[in-house]
Amino acid sequence: MSYTPPELDWERLVLIAGGHTAFQLLWAGAELGLYDKLSARPGQSLDELAQSLGLERQPARILLIGLTALGIIKLEHECYRNAQITEDRMVSGKPGYVAPILGWQAHIVYPGMMDFVASLKENRNAGLSRFPGTEPTLYERLTHDKTLEKVFQDSMSGLSKQANQFLPKAMDFSRFKHVVDAGGGDGTNAMAIARAYPGVKTSVFDSASVCDHARQNIAQAGMSDRVGTWAGNFFDTPFPPDTDCIVYCHILTIWSMDKNRALLQRTFDALPEGGAVVVFNMMGDDDDQGPLSTALGSPYFMAIATGEGMLHPWKDYEAALRSVGFKQTVRLDQGLPIDHGILVGIK
Repeated sequence: MSYTPPELDWERLVLIAGGHTAFQLLWAGAELGLYDKLSARPGQSLDELAQSLGLERQPARILLIGLTALGIIKLEHECYRNAQITEDRMVSGKPGYVAPILGWQAHIVYPGMMDFVASLKENRNAGLSRFPGTEPTLYERLTHDKTLEKVFQDSMSGLSKQANQFLPKAMDFSRFKHVVDAGGGDGTNAMAIARAYPGVKTSVFDSASVCDHARQNIAQAGMSDRVGTWAGNFFDTPFPPDTDCIVYCHILTIWSMDKNRALLQRTFDALPEGGAVVVFNMMGDDDDQGPLSTALGSPYFMAIATGEGMLHPWKDYEAALRSVGFKQTVRLDQGLPIDHGILVGIK
């Protein structure tokens, strides 16, 4: 179902104009541990919360009024509690916990998005200049700042845990012999697929250093006999032998569709007849009106990450798959979180 943008009224315009402040209020609650405290003991007063947060009464009041006005917490009879969505999503240890993703927003997206207008005018990631290094993408520059790199990795891991657990459930891998997770990172996806489908061999295809880390995780899980690694760059390194399914999870958002088309051509050439490519990430709607999550996510790729990627719509991926020779595409979007989708191209 396509997203329908809401009518713009004064309150919504105020929220958009003050979005930077709204985020900082949300982030402050997470950083100060407010949501955990209210989860452990709902119904605390302003004075009780000020003391437990280590804040003077006035700043605590400003924080709590802001969060209450936003609906993030609730105030009843001078006592505060989490809103239900806050309880589900912002309390550490809960299955839906997403607060680590806010660290990426606070420390990476916020600084870089200061240069969004310049990025649009110059058609490049002008916001990258706010990060040390001379490399052309954020992912390379993060190696110069280990603290920032950890913030990024923690946030991406949080996003992956929320979404990638659904991949083996939503996609049937049982007919394949060797599934390659291109850009597979620490091996989480490859191991999840192997666990769900005992007859399937899986491999992580990533850089040498990432593969080293993946091998440790795989060995620790006792799965080295069924989950392997393949070091290289999938833009120029041959794919592993006997590959009949290639998976791209949160990868094709990084680049332009022209570059993705070149990668998908290599993918097509590497697969046997009947083989498949699986594209799994957040998907934009075909009518270019949303959803809100992808509309707000795409500027990051433009202004900071690479200067060319975006959260592409379904139709763009389908057109690219057809153009390189895939004869059939299948959309899967049932039971997937955060506007994610799976697109399968069959050779």
